[in-house]
Amino acid sequence: MAKPPPPTATTSPSDPPPPKPRPLGLLSSSARSLLAAARRSPVTTLVVAFFLLALFMYGEDVRTITELSIDDYLYPDADLYNVSGLPPLVLPPPTCDLSDGRWVFDNVSLPAYREKECTFLTKQVTCLANGRPDDTWQYWKWQPNHCSLPTFDPRRFMETMRGKRLMFVGDSLNRNQWESLVCLVQPILSKGRKKIVKRGSLTIFHAKEYRATLEFYWAPFLVESNSDNPKFHSIEHRIIRPERIEGHAKYWKDVDYLIFNTYIWWMNTADMKVRRPNSRYWSQHDEVPRIEAYGRVFKTWSEWLNNNIDPARTSVFFMTISPLHIRKKRSPTVSELASLFVLLPDRDLDCDYLG
Repeated sequence: MAKPPPPTATTSPSDPPPPKPRPLGLLSSSARSLLAAARRSPVTTLVVAFFLLALFMYGEDVRTITELSIDDYLYPDADLYNVSGLPPLVLPPPTCDLSDGRWVFDNVSLPAYREKECTFLTKQVTCLANGRPDDTWQYWKWQPNHCSLPTFDPRRFMETMRGKRLMFVGDSLNRNQWESLVCLVQPILSKGRKKIVKRGSLTIFHAKEYRATLEFYWAPFLVESNSDNPKFHSIEHRIIRPERIEGHAKYWKDVDYLIFNTYIWWMNTADMKVRRPNSRYWSQHDEVPRIEAYGRVFKTWSEWLNNNIDPARTSVFFMTISPLHIRKKRSPTVSELASLFVLLPDRDLDCDYLG
């Protein structure tokens, strides 16, 4: 079917171009040249993500990743976030390398929220309720060596989000980011003016007084798979359809900020099970090298972005994962510490990151 012609322009040549959406915050470090190119084309985002995942999967030297600097793109104009009645926002200068810093303990301004005060957290991420014996992880923040980062301001954030939609798409790591963001902003919202609505793979937090939504869409491989049910999905036998994405992507349209991730679900086997084209059953699949399957998925994803996303309307980000996530010298999990202390009965063990 032929695509409909673009709408007729209603502005005169003398009218200024409409403002483009700006990023809501700072993401992880990346090379200047790659990020600058990624601004111009979602396909380059594919190259960045593909390159980084290849490093993680094949154990290449990742030291250079921590040496990369922040592109000027990640420094939005502070005026965008200035809100009447709030002090002006002071952002770090573009010359400051945010990756050059250290973790510092701060028990004055942190924690940003307390677990028991956020009723929107799901059971599996309530670490203290699940028996974690310490809470000191909540008091650490990243401090660049040569500048300072502004403290997150929920009211300023929600004013920026007024009348807009933000959506995290991916696996449980992005779901955790979404839940944390909801917990950060919900204290400033009036009772009865905030709620969560679940519709299959889509979970929506409504902030009614701002006419804004913070959303999470479960798609652990971005493309269609046998793991797409957020409650009942295969853990051991994961099968994907690398060229099929529309079943998910139809929910991503008309969103102002899209934040994607897919990572941890790829790490259980060296090869990925790929369902054959035109097959009727999930059992009809082949096994292909993981990196090949990943490349096919990102080709499908980037082509969908190019064909369906207007960069003047929607900002798109891909969330990579810290190399420290696969470090060998990690702290023990809750399960591993079970012999050292008694867990509360009937508690979830999924919250197992202790360091």
